[in-house]
Amino acid sequence: MPLIDSTPTSIITEASVNNDSVEERQRREEAIKNIDYYYSKQEKYVSQVNMDVDLVTINILAPIIKKKLSLLYSRPLKREFEGPTKSIGILEGIYDDIDMDNFLLNVDLAAELTGTGLVFVGLDDTGKVKLRMYDASEISIVDYDEDPNSPLAVSIVSLFRELVGTDKDPQVEKVLRTQVWTDDYVTIFQGKTEKSQEPNKLGFLPFVSFRGEEVYNQFLGHAPAEALQQLNGYINQQLTNLGYMIKMESATPIVIKGYENGEGITVHPGNTISLPLSAEASVLNMNPKIKETLEEIKYLEQKLFETSGVPKVSVVGDETANSGRELLIRWAPLMQIFNSKTLRYKKYELQLANMILKVLGEEPIENVIVSYPEEKLLPLQDNEDRDTDIRYGLITPVDELLKQKPSLSEEEAEVVIRSNIEFNKAVSQPVVQPEVDPLEKEV
Repeated sequence: MPLIDSTPTSIITEASVNNDSVEERQRREEAIKNIDYYYSKQEKYVSQVNMDVDLVTINILAPIIKKKLSLLYSRPLKREFEGPTKSIGILEGIYDDIDMDNFLLNVDLAAELTGTGLVFVGLDDTGKVKLRMYDASEISIVDYDEDPNSPLAVSIVSLFRELVGTDKDPQVEKVLRTQVWTDDYVTIFQGKTEKSQEPNKLGFLPFVSFRGEEVYNQFLGHAPAEALQQLNGYINQQLTNLGYMIKMESATPIVIKGYENGEGITVHPGNTISLPLSAEASVLNMNPKIKETLEEIKYLEQKLFETSGVPKVSVVGDETANSGRELLIRWAPLMQIFNSKTLRYKKYELQLANMILKVLGEEPIENVIVSYPEEKLLPLQDNEDRDTDIRYGLITPVDELLKQKPSLSEEEAEVVIRSNIEFNKAVSQPVVQPEVDPLEKEV
């Protein structure tokens, strides 16, 4: 970042120049491309040799991203706040009003596709907290190198349709419209023209960044979908080329040579070709590499799953797995992603909770504990594998019960297990019937 003056005017100027820079435009366009791939709008990114080419696309990116989204916010979560009682009460009330898990699911999607889900915390006309999310295709940042969580300026970028030309020849032109936030002002630019400016009454930037992958000393994150989109795009190109090869090979190309202009040639399906005496016909052997292309596509698909860290078995299933233990091994990369995301997103959730309190002028909390039910992410382990693990002391019955009921403490789980063992012993003991003399039986 170039050295700039810390005065508000200098920061706003730097933000305006940065928004319109070639580098920022390319970054935002790449983020939009990732979004298009997720929503199957991929055709415009495939090259055509000629107009006879039928575009062929396949969306591998979306199921991989959806699998990663299922790790955190695909179900209601339990949260415990630690801090001042008043602040906790305020947060619990706000979280009850807002469908927080569904909102953060969309934030997570923006982070995966564009690198950052930026949450704006504001107040409506009644003083009620409102949240809005922007993805990285809609924002631009002037970083503050000493603290990446506190940027100098946040710009919200959009394309504005402006009527230009004359009354007789009206035209519509797309103009970049930018809302630049600093600690002191909120300034709106239309193109390079400043349209309005008003003081930032909060005195700080009410934004929280949820990152797909953290980049050292940057407010914006890196998009995990970036590499997937590139591989998916190459697969689409190969599929389109393959389709064109098959189309060309479906009819035998005939090459005719050695005849003069004006001489007639008669071609009827199923009959021989009538040629002049001086002419000859031959079949063009195109020899398309269909098998090799299919093998390359299969290889690229496998690399796409490996690059994402999401095992193919977790998306499409696998009938070759012999046991639950084998499935668990194959799912290990996905669990690593889960563990990494939970650490980061708990930090982001604390920042969001404290930003809400800061906007309301209340004391911050110390911690937010989010319970992610990990056991729902994994395939069921075979009973035989589980019994073996318990027998050899790799796991305990307490571990198994806590997976089923994570709300229990270890002490409570031990009490439940001991009680069940005593009960099972009691009901499993054979009942001894008193011996009765057959002669004393009632007739």
